[in-house]
Amino acid sequence: MRGIALCLLLLIAACAERWERPGSSEADGDAANAACSDRAAISVPVQLAWQIVAPAQIERERRCWVEGGREHCRVFDRFRPAQWGLVDVNTQARDAWRRTCLREQGFTFQGYRPLRLN
Repeated sequence: MRGIALCLLLLIAACAERWERPGSSEADGDAANAACSDRAAISVPVQLAWQIVAPAQIERERRCWVEGGREHCRVFDRFRPAQWGLVDVNTQARDAWRRTCLREQGFTFQGYRPLRLN
């Protein structure tokens, strides 16, 4: 399950937002996005709080074996405690500030494009 979540996170991170405004280039949209991100970081600073990042769970495992011509099975329960971590609780507010900044400059969100590495 964690592997799937990690793969999805990497796929999302590998895409960049596309913001367009009539008469502006893609580079203008990228520059405005970067500038608004910088201003959002100043206006809505990081605020870390301890939160549960993975809930507690009970993992159940069934083990079977054959002994004396009969199958025997046993179920083992293993308790996994909740995992805590520092989480930035201002992430959504910062992103909303950045999006508002772009809209105020006349940009509209056009979806995602693959991230270019050059």
